[in-house]
Amino acid sequence: MCGIAGMMTLSGAAPEAATLQALQRALAHRGPDGQGEHRADGLGMVHTRLAIIDLKTGDQPLHAPGGAALIANGEIYNYLELRAAMPNVPFATQSDCEPALPLYQQNGSRFAERLRGMYAVALHDPHREHLLLARDPFGIKPLYYTETGAGLAFASEPQALIAAGLATPKVAPRARDELLQLQFTTGRETIFAGINRVLPGETLVVGKGRIVERRRQPALPEGGPADWSEDEALQRLEAALLDSVMVHQRADVPYGMFLSGGIDSSVILAVMARLNQRPVRAFTVGFSGTRVADEREQARRVAQAVGAEH
Repeated sequence: MCGIAGMMTLSGAAPEAATLQALQRALAHRGPDGQGEHRADGLGMVHTRLAIIDLKTGDQPLHAPGGAALIANGEIYNYLELRAAMPNVPFATQSDCEPALPLYQQNGSRFAERLRGMYAVALHDPHREHLLLARDPFGIKPLYYTETGAGLAFASEPQALIAAGLATPKVAPRARDELLQLQFTTGRETIFAGINRVLPGETLVVGKGRIVERRRQPALPEGGPADWSEDEALQRLEAALLDSVMVHQRADVPYGMFLSGGIDSSVILAVMARLNQRPVRAFTVGFSGTRVADEREQARRVAQAVGAEH
């Protein structure tokens, strides 16, 4: 979990340093391992880093030949495959996010279509004078923005925009009611009036402080259910689980998993046990003396069955 934020002004003047510092300060809890910033005519971006991959050279912003700069919150799971598919690109780091830069140079605003992962990305192209904001198709990583008389500002959390004085904590009644009924809000609107979210799978192109293009990719493939036999369906499911869990484990720091003892986490633990030579570290939380279901005993049995360090 990293933090990203920034602003592109309408006037072309540089955003105030105090504004960028306030954005970065408000997101410090998301990235305790480092801070970075990128400034250009009419634009400023800040980053707070939680280091998972490329601990030595992966600090952000990341830069491409020609001046493009990128900050990101997330993980690109297919970064090794993307690098292998671009053998002539002189990568400067081992970061999983760097392949997004040459993908942008090759595909423009469609660059995110080849990214597999959970991400919120901000990319600045100084030649076209564009800022691009992109979010993964399932909307796992958050990204919010507000349009003001000064320009467009974005951040990983609404509270950062409020803390920097770019938005006010005024509650939007319709979104408030939806939140109370569903425990989440749908669509672009948030509970704060004037603060919107980048939609899942959406890429926004911002020019001179205003949105000039919107592009969106679906989370699921098109077409109806496939006509598979039970055996084929099970084989495909197993292959998909093995592939997904394998790429999720790519990291330069130790990792573990949260184990509830239910079907989903138990299946993931079983797959991790097959893919790891060392016992998997599994963590379970339970609360005694309440009416909330306590799944610790079930989780313990599952962990013991696969030899996990629980």
